[in-house]
Amino acid sequence: MTSPAETSAGAVLEIGNRLSAAPSPQLVTAAFAEEVSGQGPLAPYLHLVEFAHVITLSERGVIPRAPARELVGALLDLHAGGSTGAVAELGDLYTNHEAQVAQRTKAVGWLGTARARREALTTAYHLLVRERLLALGTSLARLGRALAVTALTHADDVMPDYTYLQAAQPTSFGHYVLGFAAPVMRDLERLQSLYGRADLCPAGCGSMNGSVAFQDRAALAQRLGFSGPLAHGRDAMWQADLAIEAMALSVAASVGLDRLAEDLMIFATAEFGLVRLSDRHSRASKILPQKRNPYALAFVRGLANRLIGVAAGVAASGRTPTGQMDNRMQSYGAVPEALDACAKAADLMAEVIGALTFDAARARALLADGACFASDLAERLCLVLGVDFRSAHGLVGRLVTRLEQEGRTLASLSQSELSDACRAYDETLPAVPDGLLAEAFDPKACLEARRDIGGAAPAQVRRQAREFDDTFRHRAQDLAATTHRHAAALSRLVDEARSFAGRAP
Repeated sequence: MTSPAETSAGAVLEIGNRLSAAPSPQLVTAAFAEEVSGQGPLAPYLHLVEFAHVITLSERGVIPRAPARELVGALLDLHAGGSTGAVAELGDLYTNHEAQVAQRTKAVGWLGTARARREALTTAYHLLVRERLLALGTSLARLGRALAVTALTHADDVMPDYTYLQAAQPTSFGHYVLGFAAPVMRDLERLQSLYGRADLCPAGCGSMNGSVAFQDRAALAQRLGFSGPLAHGRDAMWQADLAIEAMALSVAASVGLDRLAEDLMIFATAEFGLVRLSDRHSRASKILPQKRNPYALAFVRGLANRLIGVAAGVAASGRTPTGQMDNRMQSYGAVPEALDACAKAADLMAEVIGALTFDAARARALLADGACFASDLAERLCLVLGVDFRSAHGLVGRLVTRLEQEGRTLASLSQSELSDACRAYDETLPAVPDGLLAEAFDPKACLEARRDIGGAAPAQVRRQAREFDDTFRHRAQDLAATTHRHAAALSRLVDEARSFAGRAP
């Protein structure tokens, strides 16, 4: 005798209708299992989509009131249960969901009225992506504030800045750190733009071009807390660019995190010794007793590498003729997971930045050989003596070469040696002012001179850091308000479903 579960499974798989046999074990293990495994996080959002669908169609007279109430009651039971209970033998999440409803009510036949499964899943996907975008934005704003606070703390702490990992010019740790706040801000701007597109509702499109039964797309969007319906039905069902854009955001944000992580990994080595990570963000070696491995930083690098690969896969899945299931199959799981992973990495980096220690004495020691001051010296000679910068650059370059050959550093250069070199270059040049060399080699003076917008002058760093902190704080408040608004809309929908089904609030 066939059990109710077996009967419902056969019905939802259309066995005995369009198909005459159950899926083969190979199809189940090779395809169905992979498809359903990535769709688990969509389940609670699918329930919400179903509430809106059944209630709205019942209001429009499409689904009769009695079976609609039965359906909503069964959906409430599933929603309260939490777990998807999905099995690969039934294929995708929607078909599993339909089978679970079928075990609770004979009204299940009304569930798919006027729509394809992709409409329900795509709408659930939009709800989840929208939520993950807001969570990522909150994490990025938190990271931005951590960077701004660290910049304020270290605006006066001098260090070498590097190009090609070679000492280049004097800067401050505050100015260095604040350089990572601007990319985070741009990530938030990209996120806000993408959010506006994710906050459009695909529900009510039928298969792709509407349905004979009027579904009232505006009412569906309002019930689900969207800003409005996606304008074109076919585009709503088959758009590939939204997933690509979401992955591009994840890649941009994670690469930004990685660039900071990779720098800090180098700065934390004994060879540089500029920063020390907290033990809470390190991991001990199992063979080398002396090691404190910067595991948090290596993890962020690995995540960026992985997301670049996932983004390529998502983009490739959209490169098909339109109307293909593989446009969706990978994106349903990959995009929300990428946004979530990126948010967690941003939170981790915010914690790392807040807990690390900057070694100011070591940073000053790395400036001691004078190499970082070469460009400052050339620029001052240009300004004071009236020689063009390329000539001043060449003059200092020749001095560096000579000192190097003598086994000396630029810091050992004397005022008289500098004056002699200038006269040898052009005897008509005015005398080098006393104190020019000392000022050029004074890291504090070098920072104070950089007082234009975006420069390393401590006052500039503090001004920008406060502006960034204020902007990130307002972004976080806006994100929190939007998150609360969505949660309230979905909570109202659940309350409406309980009332519709005659359940206690």
